[in-house]
Amino acid sequence: MDYRWRILWPVTLLCLSLGFVACQRAEDADPFGEPNTVRVILGAQRATVGDPVDMRIEAVHTPDVRVELPDPAHGAAFDVRDRLTTTRVLDAERALTSRHYTLVCFQIGSHTATTGTVRFITNHGEIVERTLPETVFEVVSVIHDEETTIRPIKPPVDWPGRIPGWVPLTAGIVLLALALAWLTARILGKQRVAMQQPPPLPPHETALDGLRRLMRKGYIESHDVNPFYTELSDIVRHYLEDRFQLRAPESTTEEFIRDAANARVLLVDHQALVRDFLEQSDRVKFARLRPGISDMKDAYAAAERLVLETARQSDTGEDT
Repeated sequence: MDYRWRILWPVTLLCLSLGFVACQRAEDADPFGEPNTVRVILGAQRATVGDPVDMRIEAVHTPDVRVELPDPAHGAAFDVRDRLTTTRVLDAERALTSRHYTLVCFQIGSHTATTGTVRFITNHGEIVERTLPETVFEVVSVIHDEETTIRPIKPPVDWPGRIPGWVPLTAGIVLLALALAWLTARILGKQRVAMQQPPPLPPHETALDGLRRLMRKGYIESHDVNPFYTELSDIVRHYLEDRFQLRAPESTTEEFIRDAANARVLLVDHQALVRDFLEQSDRVKFARLRPGISDMKDAYAAAERLVLETARQSDTGEDT
Protein backbone atom coordinates (compact mmCIF):
# COMPACT_ATOMS: atom_id res chain seq x y z
CA MET A 1 0.00 0.00 0.00
CA ASP A 2 2.86 2.40 0.82
CA TYR A 3 4.50 1.65 -2.55
CA ARG A 4 1.34 2.59 -4.47
CA TRP A 5 0.98 5.85 -2.56
CA ARG A 6 4.57 6.82 -3.40
CA ILE A 7 3.74 6.44 -7.11
CA LEU A 8 0.32 8.14 -7.09
CA TRP A 9 1.38 11.18 -5.08
CA PRO A 10 3.81 12.67 -7.69
CA VAL A 11 1.39 11.90 -10.54
CA THR A 12 -1.44 13.70 -8.73
CA LEU A 13 0.73 16.80 -8.12
CA LEU A 14 1.77 16.85 -11.79
CA CYS A 15 -1.87 16.72 -13.00
CA LEU A 16 -2.89 19.53 -10.65
CA SER A 17 0.02 21.70 -11.82
CA LEU A 18 -0.83 21.18 -15.49
CA GLY A 19 -4.49 22.03 -14.82
CA PHE A 20 -3.54 25.25 -13.00
CA VAL A 21 -1.25 26.35 -15.85
CA ALA A 22 -3.97 25.64 -18.45
CA CYS A 23 -6.54 27.68 -16.51
CA GLN A 24 -4.07 30.54 -16.07
CA ARG A 25 -3.39 30.62 -19.83
CA ALA A 26 -7.13 30.62 -20.56
CA GLU A 27 -7.62 33.59 -18.25
CA ASP A 28 -4.72 35.46 -19.89
CA ALA A 29 -6.06 34.89 -23.43
CA ASP A 30 -6.57 38.13 -25.31
CA PRO A 31 -9.91 38.24 -27.21
CA PHE A 32 -8.90 41.22 -29.39
CA GLY A 33 -5.43 40.51 -30.77
CA GLU A 34 -2.57 42.69 -31.97
CA PRO A 35 -2.92 46.14 -33.64
CA ASN A 36 -3.83 46.32 -37.34
CA THR A 37 -6.05 43.22 -37.15
CA VAL A 38 -9.69 42.97 -38.22
CA ARG A 39 -12.54 40.53 -37.72
CA VAL A 40 -16.19 40.23 -38.74
CA ILE A 41 -18.91 39.02 -36.35
CA LEU A 42 -22.23 37.89 -37.85
CA GLY A 43 -25.30 37.62 -35.62
CA ALA A 44 -26.74 34.65 -37.56
CA GLN A 45 -25.56 32.44 -40.42
CA ARG A 46 -29.13 31.74 -41.56
CA ALA A 47 -32.21 34.00 -41.68
CA THR A 48 -35.61 34.09 -43.32
CA VAL A 49 -36.62 36.63 -45.96
CA GLY A 50 -37.09 40.09 -44.45
CA ASP A 51 -35.61 39.25 -41.04
CA PRO A 52 -32.83 41.62 -39.81
CA VAL A 53 -29.30 40.24 -39.48
CA ASP A 54 -26.77 41.98 -37.19
CA MET A 55 -23.16 42.28 -38.40
CA ARG A 56 -20.17 43.97 -36.74
CA ILE A 57 -16.73 44.81 -38.18
CA GLU A 58 -14.00 45.28 -35.55
CA ALA A 59 -10.50 46.72 -36.09
CA VAL A 60 -7.75 46.77 -33.44
CA HIS A 61 -5.21 49.59 -33.82
CA THR A 62 -2.96 51.91 -31.88
CA PRO A 63 -4.73 54.96 -30.38
CA ASP A 64 -3.00 57.41 -32.76
CA VAL A 65 -4.21 55.64 -35.92
CA ARG A 66 -7.31 56.59 -37.92
CA VAL A 67 -9.36 53.67 -39.27
CA GLU A 68 -11.48 53.58 -42.44
CA LEU A 69 -14.03 50.75 -42.43
CA PRO A 70 -15.79 49.71 -45.66
CA ASP A 71 -19.53 49.34 -46.01
CA PRO A 72 -21.08 45.92 -46.74
CA ALA A 73 -20.53 44.32 -50.14
CA HIS A 74 -21.39 46.70 -53.00
CA GLY A 75 -24.33 45.58 -55.13
CA ALA A 76 -25.38 42.83 -52.74
CA ALA A 77 -29.02 41.80 -52.59
CA PHE A 78 -29.74 43.33 -49.19
CA ASP A 79 -30.47 46.69 -47.61
CA VAL A 80 -28.44 48.34 -44.83
CA ARG A 81 -31.03 49.69 -42.39
CA ASP A 82 -28.75 50.95 -39.56
CA ARG A 83 -25.06 51.61 -39.05
CA LEU A 84 -23.25 52.86 -35.94
CA THR A 85 -19.48 53.38 -35.49
CA THR A 86 -17.82 53.46 -32.06
CA THR A 87 -14.20 53.63 -30.84
CA ARG A 88 -12.91 52.73 -27.37
CA VAL A 89 -9.45 52.39 -25.83
CA LEU A 90 -8.46 48.86 -24.76
CA ASP A 91 -5.11 49.67 -23.13
CA ALA A 92 -2.13 51.99 -23.54
CA GLU A 93 -1.16 50.48 -26.90
CA ARG A 94 -4.48 49.46 -28.44
CA ALA A 95 -7.89 50.85 -29.34
CA LEU A 96 -10.93 49.13 -30.87
CA THR A 97 -13.02 50.69 -33.64
CA SER A 98 -16.21 48.80 -34.51
CA ARG A 99 -19.12 49.43 -36.85
CA HIS A 100 -22.50 47.78 -36.27
CA TYR A 101 -24.84 47.11 -39.22
CA THR A 102 -28.41 45.85 -39.49
CA LEU A 103 -28.91 43.99 -42.80
CA VAL A 104 -32.26 43.00 -44.33
CA CYS A 105 -32.38 40.71 -47.37
CA PHE A 106 -35.35 39.88 -49.63
CA GLN A 107 -33.66 37.39 -51.99
CA ILE A 108 -33.33 33.69 -51.22
CA GLY A 109 -29.84 32.20 -51.40
CA SER A 110 -26.31 32.69 -50.08
CA HIS A 111 -25.02 36.28 -49.92
CA THR A 112 -21.54 37.67 -49.29
CA ALA A 113 -21.82 40.41 -46.68
CA THR A 114 -18.23 41.74 -46.60
CA THR A 115 -15.74 42.73 -49.29
CA GLY A 116 -12.98 45.32 -49.52
CA THR A 117 -10.22 46.34 -47.14
CA VAL A 118 -9.78 48.15 -43.83
CA ARG A 119 -7.27 51.03 -43.93
CA PHE A 120 -5.12 52.03 -40.94
CA ILE A 121 -3.76 55.58 -41.45
CA THR A 122 -1.07 57.00 -39.13
CA ASN A 123 -0.49 60.65 -38.33
CA HIS A 124 2.43 60.63 -40.79
CA GLY A 125 0.24 59.45 -43.65
CA GLU A 126 1.44 55.85 -43.66
CA ILE A 127 -1.30 53.41 -44.71
CA VAL A 128 -1.66 49.75 -43.77
CA GLU A 129 -4.45 47.75 -45.44
CA ARG A 130 -6.06 44.53 -44.26
CA THR A 131 -8.50 42.53 -46.37
CA LEU A 132 -11.80 41.73 -44.69
CA PRO A 133 -12.49 38.01 -44.20
CA GLU A 134 -15.29 36.85 -46.47
CA THR A 135 -18.55 36.51 -44.53
CA VAL A 136 -21.50 34.63 -46.03
CA PHE A 137 -25.03 34.21 -44.69
CA GLU A 138 -27.97 32.28 -46.14
CA VAL A 139 -31.50 33.58 -46.66
CA VAL A 140 -34.31 31.02 -46.80
CA SER A 141 -38.03 31.24 -47.54
CA VAL A 142 -40.60 31.44 -44.77
CA ILE A 143 -42.63 28.78 -46.62
CA HIS A 144 -41.70 25.15 -46.02
CA ASP A 145 -40.88 22.99 -49.02
CA GLU A 146 -43.90 20.78 -48.52
CA GLU A 147 -46.17 23.84 -48.63
CA THR A 148 -44.89 24.84 -52.09
CA THR A 149 -46.04 21.57 -53.70
CA ILE A 150 -48.82 22.17 -56.25
CA ARG A 151 -52.07 20.60 -55.13
CA PRO A 152 -54.15 18.52 -57.59
CA ILE A 153 -56.95 20.26 -59.49
CA LYS A 154 -60.33 20.04 -57.82
CA PRO A 155 -63.23 18.58 -59.82
CA PRO A 156 -65.71 21.01 -61.45
CA VAL A 157 -68.74 22.12 -59.47
CA ASP A 158 -72.22 23.09 -60.56
CA TRP A 159 -72.90 26.80 -60.81
CA PRO A 160 -74.97 28.58 -59.73
CA GLY A 161 -76.50 25.51 -58.12
CA ARG A 162 -79.43 25.65 -55.76
CA ILE A 163 -80.09 29.14 -54.37
CA PRO A 164 -80.80 29.12 -50.61
CA GLY A 165 -84.22 30.38 -49.57
CA TRP A 166 -82.84 33.23 -47.45
CA VAL A 167 -81.19 34.91 -50.46
CA PRO A 168 -84.37 36.20 -52.17
CA LEU A 169 -85.89 37.09 -48.79
CA THR A 170 -82.83 39.20 -47.89
CA ALA A 171 -82.83 40.84 -51.32
CA GLY A 172 -86.51 41.78 -50.92
CA ILE A 173 -85.91 43.31 -47.49
CA VAL A 174 -82.98 45.36 -48.83
CA LEU A 175 -85.00 46.65 -51.79
CA LEU A 176 -87.92 47.58 -49.50
CA ALA A 177 -85.56 49.47 -47.17
CA LEU A 178 -84.05 51.38 -50.10
CA ALA A 179 -87.50 52.30 -51.40
CA LEU A 180 -88.59 53.57 -47.97
CA ALA A 181 -85.41 55.61 -47.63
CA TRP A 182 -85.89 57.21 -51.07
CA LEU A 183 -89.53 57.99 -50.32
CA THR A 184 -88.66 59.53 -46.96
CA ALA A 185 -86.04 61.75 -48.56
CA ARG A 186 -88.49 62.94 -51.20
CA ILE A 187 -91.20 63.77 -48.64
CA LEU A 188 -89.03 65.57 -46.15
CA GLY A 189 -87.04 67.37 -48.85
CA LYS A 190 -84.02 67.65 -46.63
CA GLN A 191 -80.72 68.25 -48.29
CA ARG A 192 -77.77 66.24 -47.20
CA VAL A 193 -74.97 68.31 -45.80
CA ALA A 194 -71.56 66.82 -46.36
CA MET A 195 -69.53 66.51 -43.24
CA GLN A 196 -66.46 68.65 -43.56
CA GLN A 197 -63.30 67.28 -42.08
CA PRO A 198 -61.27 69.80 -40.11
CA PRO A 199 -58.04 70.82 -41.82
CA PRO A 200 -54.96 68.93 -40.65
CA LEU A 201 -52.78 70.62 -38.10
CA PRO A 202 -49.53 72.20 -39.32
CA PRO A 203 -46.47 69.97 -38.78
CA HIS A 204 -45.02 72.19 -36.05
CA GLU A 205 -48.26 72.12 -34.02
CA THR A 206 -48.43 68.33 -34.30
CA ALA A 207 -44.81 68.08 -33.14
CA LEU A 208 -45.30 70.49 -30.22
CA ASP A 209 -48.40 68.59 -29.11
CA GLY A 210 -46.39 65.34 -29.20
CA LEU A 211 -43.61 66.95 -27.16
CA ARG A 212 -46.08 68.09 -24.51
CA ARG A 213 -47.60 64.60 -24.27
CA LEU A 214 -44.09 63.13 -23.93
CA MET A 215 -43.25 65.50 -21.08
CA ARG A 216 -46.42 64.50 -19.21
CA LYS A 217 -45.32 60.83 -19.19
CA GLY A 218 -42.67 61.59 -16.54
CA TYR A 219 -39.75 59.81 -18.26
CA ILE A 220 -37.32 62.53 -17.19
CA GLU A 221 -38.35 62.45 -13.53
CA SER A 222 -38.06 58.63 -13.45
CA HIS A 223 -34.81 58.72 -15.52
CA ASP A 224 -36.33 56.25 -18.02
CA VAL A 225 -33.80 56.87 -20.82
CA ASN A 226 -34.67 54.40 -23.60
CA PRO A 227 -38.41 55.17 -24.13
CA PHE A 228 -37.76 58.90 -23.71
CA TYR A 229 -35.12 59.11 -26.46
CA THR A 230 -37.03 56.69 -28.73
CA GLU A 231 -40.25 58.76 -28.64
CA LEU A 232 -38.37 62.08 -28.81
CA SER A 233 -36.42 60.91 -31.88
CA ASP A 234 -39.64 59.73 -33.59
CA ILE A 235 -41.33 63.10 -32.98
CA VAL A 236 -38.40 65.05 -34.47
CA ARG A 237 -37.95 62.72 -37.46
CA HIS A 238 -41.66 62.77 -38.40
CA TYR A 239 -41.75 66.54 -38.01
CA LEU A 240 -38.80 66.96 -40.39
CA GLU A 241 -40.43 64.58 -42.88
CA ASP A 242 -43.77 66.47 -42.85
CA ARG A 243 -42.18 69.92 -42.76
CA PHE A 244 -39.44 69.50 -45.40
CA GLN A 245 -40.55 66.31 -47.24
CA LEU A 246 -37.40 64.49 -46.09
CA ARG A 247 -37.33 60.72 -45.65
CA ALA A 248 -36.34 61.13 -42.00
CA PRO A 249 -38.09 58.12 -40.34
CA GLU A 250 -36.67 55.64 -42.90
CA SER A 251 -33.13 57.08 -43.16
CA THR A 252 -30.15 56.58 -40.91
CA THR A 253 -28.69 59.61 -39.16
CA GLU A 254 -25.82 59.89 -41.65
CA GLU A 255 -28.17 59.61 -44.67
CA PHE A 256 -30.61 62.16 -43.27
CA ILE A 257 -27.92 64.77 -42.53
CA ARG A 258 -26.51 64.28 -46.04
CA ASP A 259 -29.96 64.63 -47.65
CA ALA A 260 -30.73 67.75 -45.60
CA ALA A 261 -27.44 69.37 -46.59
CA ASN A 262 -27.97 68.58 -50.29
CA ALA A 263 -31.56 69.84 -50.26
CA ARG A 264 -30.54 73.04 -48.44
CA VAL A 265 -33.74 73.10 -46.41
CA LEU A 266 -32.03 73.54 -43.03
CA LEU A 267 -29.62 76.23 -41.91
CA VAL A 268 -26.13 75.15 -40.85
CA ASP A 269 -26.98 75.75 -37.17
CA HIS A 270 -30.12 73.61 -37.48
CA GLN A 271 -28.18 70.85 -39.26
CA ALA A 272 -25.68 70.76 -36.39
CA LEU A 273 -28.54 70.75 -33.87
CA VAL A 274 -30.23 67.80 -35.63
CA ARG A 275 -26.93 65.92 -36.01
CA ASP A 276 -26.06 66.23 -32.29
CA PHE A 277 -29.57 65.27 -31.20
CA LEU A 278 -29.97 62.23 -33.49
CA GLU A 279 -26.44 60.96 -32.81
CA GLN A 280 -27.12 61.10 -29.06
CA SER A 281 -30.36 59.16 -29.64
CA ASP A 282 -28.44 56.53 -31.67
CA ARG A 283 -25.87 56.14 -28.89
CA VAL A 284 -28.66 55.58 -26.38
CA LYS A 285 -30.25 52.96 -28.65
CA PHE A 286 -27.17 51.07 -29.86
CA ALA A 287 -24.27 51.94 -27.50
CA ARG A 288 -26.27 51.72 -24.23
CA LEU A 289 -25.48 55.36 -23.35
CA ARG A 290 -27.07 56.50 -20.05
CA PRO A 291 -27.44 60.32 -20.15
CA GLY A 292 -28.29 62.18 -16.96
CA ILE A 293 -31.53 64.00 -16.21
CA SER A 294 -29.97 67.33 -17.23
CA ASP A 295 -28.96 65.81 -20.58
CA MET A 296 -32.53 64.58 -21.11
CA LYS A 297 -33.87 68.07 -20.41
CA ASP A 298 -31.32 69.57 -22.83
CA ALA A 299 -32.37 67.07 -25.54
CA TYR A 300 -36.05 68.00 -25.04
CA ALA A 301 -35.20 71.72 -25.20
CA ALA A 302 -33.15 71.18 -28.37
CA ALA A 303 -36.06 69.35 -30.05
CA GLU A 304 -38.52 72.11 -29.05
CA ARG A 305 -36.14 74.81 -30.28
CA LEU A 306 -35.70 73.04 -33.64
CA VAL A 307 -39.48 72.86 -34.17
CA LEU A 308 -40.09 76.50 -33.20
CA GLU A 309 -37.21 77.91 -35.25
CA THR A 310 -38.00 75.94 -38.42
CA ALA A 311 -41.80 76.42 -38.41
CA ARG A 312 -43.24 78.37 -41.33
CA GLN A 313 -43.97 82.06 -40.88
CA SER A 314 -47.54 81.57 -42.17
CA ASP A 315 -48.09 78.88 -39.50
CA THR A 316 -46.64 80.69 -36.48
CA GLY A 317 -47.11 84.36 -37.35
CA GLU A 318 -43.40 84.96 -36.53
CA ASP A 319 -40.21 85.17 -38.51
CA THR A 320 -38.39 81.82 -38.82
